[in-house]
Amino acid sequence: MNHAGSTVELPALAQDLAQRALRVIPDWPVMEMAHLYEETDALASCADQQGQSAIADAAVEMTVYLSSLVETGGQASPAQRDRVTALAHALAAAGGQIAAAPTASAAPKTDQRKFPVVLYVRPDERELAGLSQQLGHERFVVQSIADANRALAEARNRTPDAVIVDIAMVALLPRLLDSAERGSGSGSERRRPLALVLNDGGDVRQRLFAERAGADAVIEGASAEKVVQRLTALVVSQHRDDARVLIVDDDRDMAMFCESVLRYKGMTTHIAVTAQAALAALAEFRPDLVLLDLYLPDMNGIEVAQLIRERPDMTLVPIIFMSGEDDLDKRFDAIRMGGDDFLEKPIKPRHLIASVSSRVGRSRLLAATTFNGGHPLATPGRVDRATLVHEVECARRGELGECVGLGLLAVDDVPKLARRLGFIRTGDLSQAIVAALALDPSCQAGVCVLGEFTFLLLLPVSSEGLLKIAGDHLRKRLQSRGWLSSESPVEVSFTLAVERIDESSVAIDDVLLRLSAEAQSAQEQGGGQTQWLAAPVTGTSEVPEQKLARALLRHPLTDATTRIEFRSLVPMRGRHAGQFLAQLSLVAPRSHLAGAISAKQFVPIARELNMLKKLDHWWIDAVCKRIAVQIAKHGETRVLVPISVDSLAEPAFVDWLVAELKARAIDADSLALMFSVQSLLDDVPRASRLLEQLQFSGTRICLTGFTSCEHDQLRLARLASTYANVISLSAIDPVHSERWPEWRRKLIAESLRYGKIVVIERVDSANHLGELLKDNVHYVFGDAVGAFSAEMIASEIHLG
Repeated sequence: MNHAGSTVELPALAQDLAQRALRVIPDWPVMEMAHLYEETDALASCADQQGQSAIADAAVEMTVYLSSLVETGGQASPAQRDRVTALAHALAAAGGQIAAAPTASAAPKTDQRKFPVVLYVRPDERELAGLSQQLGHERFVVQSIADANRALAEARNRTPDAVIVDIAMVALLPRLLDSAERGSGSGSERRRPLALVLNDGGDVRQRLFAERAGADAVIEGASAEKVVQRLTALVVSQHRDDARVLIVDDDRDMAMFCESVLRYKGMTTHIAVTAQAALAALAEFRPDLVLLDLYLPDMNGIEVAQLIRERPDMTLVPIIFMSGEDDLDKRFDAIRMGGDDFLEKPIKPRHLIASVSSRVGRSRLLAATTFNGGHPLATPGRVDRATLVHEVECARRGELGECVGLGLLAVDDVPKLARRLGFIRTGDLSQAIVAALALDPSCQAGVCVLGEFTFLLLLPVSSEGLLKIAGDHLRKRLQSRGWLSSESPVEVSFTLAVERIDESSVAIDDVLLRLSAEAQSAQEQGGGQTQWLAAPVTGTSEVPEQKLARALLRHPLTDATTRIEFRSLVPMRGRHAGQFLAQLSLVAPRSHLAGAISAKQFVPIARELNMLKKLDHWWIDAVCKRIAVQIAKHGETRVLVPISVDSLAEPAFVDWLVAELKARAIDADSLALMFSVQSLLDDVPRASRLLEQLQFSGTRICLTGFTSCEHDQLRLARLASTYANVISLSAIDPVHSERWPEWRRKLIAESLRYGKIVVIERVDSANHLGELLKDNVHYVFGDAVGAFSAEMIASEIHLG
């Protein structure tokens, strides 16, 4: 079947293929179904190329489903044939010829229930006190049943999200789960509920029997609070078909294939075709898993994985690499640099589903047990302080919405509560509050525990007015409920202080001090209040270039917003004419600001925004691309690249750098990383160790920014790990301008004594060249011997 026809022919082709499918599905001839699968796949590709999205989507959906059936080479079940029939009708409908057949199996079932349903099965005399009421407080719909036959009927008809069974009736659990699963749908749409068993004893044999019967959790010595907390953790962290998967692949056909497979299983997907688009989507889409192609047009997948791992909120998010790469070393590099799995293209649907499902499930279980020392009752939705700081920075950059408030929630009169509840129940109350906050729709970004009864949370809303309302309603909801027990509930009073976070906000430490002081003041006046803080006026203003740099750094850098230039290192005694200093500037297309924004202006802003390491990664990658081009044209090349000490201190930086150089296919000797001496002086022994570790990457190391001959600066000048010292011709610090010529000569002498290459910078007049030649320096650069240029153009000095 030729699918290379015009756009007009595609509807007819879709109808023809659908009608042939409908004729053969009842008999299911294996070979003919295999040919049908291939033709449907070809139709999907052709429709996509010609912009016929309705036909392309329907054909891809049918291709995905057929692929798993054709691979087995066997007969399809009646339910599977019904599903293929429905997909064929949908394909014909997309071609505009046949209305889609109304069938129950035409699409996966969607559960429209607002609250999860729990089936509680127990003997008459063994109902756990307060369990039904406590589940109701947490917005579960509870059915408590003491009759086995009625429980089986309800499981089949009601399709519960969870089943709680007393240990005395655990033998009924397999039948309950089977009934619930059968009632949820047919084929791949069937859904198994969570299963919890309440065991009032410590008998290991009973626990093992419960787990073999299908229990997801066995709760020993159960109390209502403990059961609710465990169930909440399972519902939030182990829900099976609601994963959010970010698909990063520049091959549109492959990305659409993966999307269709995962969406068919009920997952939410987002496609990014470039690395920059993927990184930009992290904050907004918040994936549970990243499906990442190893090779992308603007960055390699290993580098993307490293940038993802830099984010505190992405530490536990699985990354699955996809590639046709058959080099085992590169596969191992991908896993070593942050990947969790590797799928070889072409990917089989069942392998994709199995890998994604298992990785997401494991990640959620790990997330649920990471906090509270790995306790299995840890609360999902709770975040650590590093993650909160990262989210605050995202809010400051406007990535979390139009209006975001940082709230400090404090329990009032804690000493009185502690005296009333006692040591153990006081701890239970703290955990119950965290669990309630994590489930509250207002706390979308999670909850950070600042103290046992003090909590931090981000409140994203659409306006400042709604922020005040949302905060007050949250506090009143918490204050109006009963805690710990339905029979004798504990009343708790709360105070909430909220401040809006935006680009003008001060550092988070200062915000926390203000919130704490405001909350304490409100509590001294009786508590039970919501306090709104206006953002402070800092009294500082930025020049237009700084404002522009801040705006540019909030978005992924591109060639359009950056300018990379090179200046030749001119040989004096040195023999290598192909060495250059690289310089990065920020620019804004169509901006009223002429010229570029220098590193001196934008680096402090990048550090304030916690983006300096990400900036260094982008900067090194951009230079490596240009080095590869230069080597292809002119041969041996080396470029000095100034980067921050922040990246030097990053634990994974060396591994990332090795992978980057390997991906760009350039020799490590072609890159020289340059660090400021002033940034290393705070802890010289540590700086020495970090520079020694960096040597393992094979890159050259240079130091610059010497200002004197004091002990620590001389010590750095002598380091065995460094390749070159870049020394200024004139004093960097004007205070030392008179003594600088003497210090410069001593630095040069010490550098030569310890075998360093000596490079003199800021050579703005040719009058100094003779003196520098006598000092035996190797290279010079400055305005007198060559300007910055967009190209790497080697310069030479001809001394008469």
